[in-house]
Amino acid sequence: MTNPFSGLPFHLRSYAHKGYWFYGRHRERDTMQRLAALTQRGDIVFEVGGHIGYFAQFFAKKVGHRGQVHVFEPGEQNQHFLRRNIARCTQCVHVNVAVSDKIGKALFYEENLGGFMNSLDPQFAKETGNATAQHGDLKLRKRRVNTTTLDAYAATHNVWPDVLKIDAEGAELAVLVGAAKVLQHVRSLMIEVQRNHDEIFDILVDHGFSLWHPDGRRISDAADMDGNVFATRA
Repeated sequence: MTNPFSGLPFHLRSYAHKGYWFYGRHRERDTMQRLAALTQRGDIVFEVGGHIGYFAQFFAKKVGHRGQVHVFEPGEQNQHFLRRNIARCTQCVHVNVAVSDKIGKALFYEENLGGFMNSLDPQFAKETGNATAQHGDLKLRKRRVNTTTLDAYAATHNVWPDVLKIDAEGAELAVLVGAAKVLQHVRSLMIEVQRNHDEIFDILVDHGFSLWHPDGRRISDAADMDGNVFATRA
């Protein structure tokens, strides 16, 4: 298919990744519009959980040739498509590690229904309702992968993001814990909140962010966080 947000060819499995072509430009419309408004030419973007490159292509077009997009994606099946999908995006760097609060190695659990629910948490794919929605027999394969923190990666490569997107399938709190310095540099971020709502709310507020739903409604309580949450500084 053609990615409606980048205009580039987008390789995918027609059934496993059907959400991309079925909804097209209307997929997560509010989220895409808000990300587009918050991302500028020349920005450096960190994307934690790149899946097969849909957002990476979008970010590459937004930041232009002067920007950079660092895509963290350890899933083997996802990488097969991700690398093809960002091959024309010279702004994109694929980082083959899982992001956490520690540097080292960890078990990573990959599912067989499209790679949307790959996680460092062995129970995540079983607990989420997404497995039921895929109408398939969920199977998990565990692999040992390298892990890093965003702070360690940014310091090692001397690259600090303006925009941060986190879709870590249950590991979002660990990603934030390992990003204390990165959060001081980030202008805006989007995080999919699946659990640990109170802790995530406190971290973001303590770093001076205002929190919003994709449609622009203000979030003033951790209980109001559901799904994609945007954090911006005045």
